[in-house]
Amino acid sequence: MDSIIVNPKNEKELKFISELLEKLGVSNEVFSFNKKEDFELLLNSFEAQQKDEGYEIPEEYYQVLDGRRAEYLKGNSKTSSWEEVKARVSGKGE
Repeated sequence: MDSIIVNPKNEKELKFISELLEKLGVSNEVFSFNKKEDFELLLNSFEAQQKDEGYEIPEEYYQVLDGRRAEYLKGNSKTSSWEEVKARVSGKGE
């Protein structure tokens, strides 16, 4: 099945869309900026493979990933459980 990616303008719109989808029984997931960036990288790589071009991942992508990994290993990356994300989106969290 195909999917839809929605980019809300602000937190209020994100909350509204998330609540609407939940009420409609549509599964959904909130992507952090980093996760969205990773998804775009994966999608670009997949599309290039489908075109059967000699696609090579740019060095800057590796630098971004290496930087994120370094921050994670230092303990500087904030992570959230699914429950914490749902609480933030519903306005019951931080």
